[in-house]
Amino acid sequence: MFNYFSDISLWWLLPIGILSIGLSYFYYYKPRIASDWTVRQLRQLFALRSVALFVVGLLLLGLLWESIRYRDEKPLFITMVDNSGSMKNYSDSAKVKQRIQDFQKQLEERFGDEFELMALEVGEKTGNLKTIDFSGKQTNLAGGFEHVRELFFNRNIGAITLISDGNFNTGTHPMYPAERIELTPVFTLGVGDTITRRDQLIKSVNTNEVAFLNNQFPIDVTVDFNRIPTGPTTVSLVHQGRTIATQTVTCTNSIFDQQQVLFNVDAKSKGFQRYTVVLQHKNGEYTFDNNQQTCYIEIVDNKNLICLLSSAPHPDLAAIRSVLEEDQQSQVVTALTANYTLPKERPNLVVWYENGSKPNPALFKTIKEKRIPILLLLGPTTPSAVVRSYEIGLTVPGSSQQDDVQGAVSGGFSAFSFTSLFTDALQYYPPLRVKFGSHNLPANAEIILTQRIGSVSKRDPLLFVTQRDQVKIGVLLGEGIWRWKMKEFSQRRSIDGFREFVQKMVQYLVVRQNREPLRVTLPKRFNVTEDVEVKAEFYNEAMELITTPEIVLTLIGPDKKKSSIDFSPLSNFYKANAGQLKAGTYKWIVTANNKGKKYSKSGDFVVEDISIEQAETRADFSVLNQLSMQSGGTFRPLKNASQLLDEIEKRGDITTIQYADSGYTALIDWKWLFVILILVLSTEWFLRRWWGRY
Repeated sequence: MFNYFSDISLWWLLPIGILSIGLSYFYYYKPRIASDWTVRQLRQLFALRSVALFVVGLLLLGLLWESIRYRDEKPLFITMVDNSGSMKNYSDSAKVKQRIQDFQKQLEERFGDEFELMALEVGEKTGNLKTIDFSGKQTNLAGGFEHVRELFFNRNIGAITLISDGNFNTGTHPMYPAERIELTPVFTLGVGDTITRRDQLIKSVNTNEVAFLNNQFPIDVTVDFNRIPTGPTTVSLVHQGRTIATQTVTCTNSIFDQQQVLFNVDAKSKGFQRYTVVLQHKNGEYTFDNNQQTCYIEIVDNKNLICLLSSAPHPDLAAIRSVLEEDQQSQVVTALTANYTLPKERPNLVVWYENGSKPNPALFKTIKEKRIPILLLLGPTTPSAVVRSYEIGLTVPGSSQQDDVQGAVSGGFSAFSFTSLFTDALQYYPPLRVKFGSHNLPANAEIILTQRIGSVSKRDPLLFVTQRDQVKIGVLLGEGIWRWKMKEFSQRRSIDGFREFVQKMVQYLVVRQNREPLRVTLPKRFNVTEDVEVKAEFYNEAMELITTPEIVLTLIGPDKKKSSIDFSPLSNFYKANAGQLKAGTYKWIVTANNKGKKYSKSGDFVVEDISIEQAETRADFSVLNQLSMQSGGTFRPLKNASQLLDEIEKRGDITTIQYADSGYTALIDWKWLFVILILVLSTEWFLRRWWGRY
């Protein structure tokens, strides 16, 4: 089917035709020219010229030619097979694989000519079904429907069949992504049964990812009892092959009961520590595979030591300390500047309040020489001579006048940013007391907060950071931030904004710029279903990324065996993929060789096992029924799959759809039209010369 479109009315073809004939007539039928040819020759030349002029006028109209082609698309029938480990937890699991294969064979025989058939696997991953082995470590049914919607958007999806036990342990409920695939019935075939088996199992183990050396950390265990006789059972905690704690829980309901067990464990050794929770076996249990679970805790000994110094106690330091002590990774100490000496274990940060009463420039200088970051709080009574003695490049006004100002976030600072928690609270924070006048900042100072009076923001700084002798120094030019904390709590019943302000300032000052050539990025935790990928970067003397050095990754597994992998250089970094590893603690060493000089980095990570599939011993057909009901499909047990095929055959909504594909071509793009024009003009030119007229 063909249609024409143009921005200009096709009625213009009539005047174009008249004009083409008129011009040709005027040219060939003038008295002088007309006598040069015979009547027959004149008519032929007249016709050729008229056609040529008409074609040129036709091209000027800008016509579009629409072509419509019709094509038939068979309905796409998608079979999604749950390939996770829970499919093997039932009494008829040995027959499941064969039943699925029989269903696929019958589907091909009965509908292979009518439908376009496709088989996908869901569970741990979603993709084309290659082998049915039920090896998935987790189940994400929603991921299958999301995959179908993204991959086959705007396709004729006739129907989807999900073969599963209905259990899922990751992702959202499958009904939500399924309902977004509109006008598509979802048929479900159930595997397993809904009978509750006699079993006791460890449902979950919750603990901290990180704990500190010589501290205690909790391990919280949830134990489920299904049709277990009432009575006590023992839960043990095993570390390094030795039972370190046991507790007794009592099942109080013979139909279903759930109990909590809490172990408080001492962190005695650094590094990743493996703890296994073991539930005592009882006769008659359906399976013992779910009677134990393993967790890994990283024990660290790298607390930040933060020292608060002042000539006398001050509420600003107390407010800062209340936030710092919330962080378990921080150890906070206070001291007076008059009698403080740096300990052997140097602090990671010094918060120094100065009001000018008892300055100690010698101690301040020592702290700078040891390259310890400093957050300096300057009171409005601090003399300018005291500030100069600290040699941070700051000059404050010499007068004793004071002013009350609020704060405003500076737009020129980009090292970090505050969220609305702080910026909103900053609008109603009480003013700080500052010295009145202009402050001269160091040349490399970066302003974080500026002074504000009412709604007017000034250029004068309130908080800035600078770097002196490779030491980060933050300076607050006022006192009274303790009022910020109190005001926010009275307004919001929380101090989230003030907490963010303190934490981000401390984090920025404590983190040092990394000048090491070799840098390695590697997560601390993986699971057995993830590929272990390591990223490395190498910087030359000018701190430019290069990829010329050779870098090698060495892994030492839980069995002490070593394996080496070469990093692959990419655009400006390196990448190594160790694939999926078995559960356990691994040590890694990354070595680089650049111009004969060797560099190395080392650390450890843990690969955690996923045993959640073994916890499911009962099918959840309610999920499968819900999927079918909301989409107009039906549910059947897998053993009755032939009944489902009969129902599909009777349905009239899974049918071939005819699509109309439209294409548009501008008339000026038709090459053959130009060929005709050239042939017409060439023929006219040739005939004029053949007949001896020019």
